[in-house]
Amino acid sequence: MGALVTLAAGGCATRRPPASLDVMPLSTTVIWRVSEGDVLRVRIYREPDLSGESVVAVNGTAYFTGLGRLHVAGLTLDSLQSDIAARYGAFLVDAAVDVVLQRNVVVYGQARASGIYLVDASTTVLGLLSKAGGTVSQGPNPVVTLVKPDGRRLLLPQEGRLSMMDITSTDAVYVQEGSFFARNQSSLTAASLAVSIATSVVGLLVILSR
Repeated sequence: MGALVTLAAGGCATRRPPASLDVMPLSTTVIWRVSEGDVLRVRIYREPDLSGESVVAVNGTAYFTGLGRLHVAGLTLDSLQSDIAARYGAFLVDAAVDVVLQRNVVVYGQARASGIYLVDASTTVLGLLSKAGGTVSQGPNPVVTLVKPDGRRLLLPQEGRLSMMDITSTDAVYVQEGSFFARNQSSLTAASLAVSIATSVVGLLVILSR
């Protein structure tokens, strides 16, 4: 019984549950704004020569075939889509324009394939984790947090879309496997209960033997 008490106490002391984190607030719409390093993919129906992709430069501009270099930094995806469609519509008849905003996101920690991944507005946190190969041991319930340049950490909801969160190219996504406490909570609870019962029994026997 002494060994059981030591094991339970030692396990709880060295395997503390993770500190609580603020959860990243989710928007109901895409909130990404075009910024340096973003990749803009433009597809124009029936106009393959005008379709293509461009990387937003340090000065906030991007090059579009047939339009030249335009300042796009700070625009939302909807605003960018409307602006580009209007510009092409000035010289194309019934121009059907589709613009996709893609952003590089750094993934590190216990991801199987840490690295930089280019994601679009529809990518979820779970989808990003899948791109990185999941966790090292493929364990359940990984903890995924966003690390801001100022050191703040925010818990990311796995089903949430990245474009509905305040995620910029200067942030990083840290992947951690589910903690020992979370993965073994039921067994630890049972062990604690057993220790409690055993302690009570021993105490009762001591009292009765007096």
